[in-house]
Amino acid sequence: MPHIVIKAIKGATPQQIKDTAEQIAEVVNKTMGKARKHISVSIEEYTFDEWEGVYNDCIKGKDMLIKPGYTNPKTFE
Repeated sequence: MPHIVIKAIKGATPQQIKDTAEQIAEVVNKTMGKARKHISVSIEEYTFDEWEGVYNDCIKGKDMLIKPGYTNPKTFE
């Protein structure tokens, strides 16, 4: 069933991470009609220095439904 992976820059509190995962699962439940017990969510956190690798591996040149508003992962411009 749906497994959602969120990649993010470090800095969120544990409660913010938990709340985000719960809300994402709820949206998937409501919009896709998937049972809550079948939805899993993980959040992977990265440093700013690590983000360039994430950008190059997972974002740059990929066909995405929502693209970021930046093309430089070092300056976010």
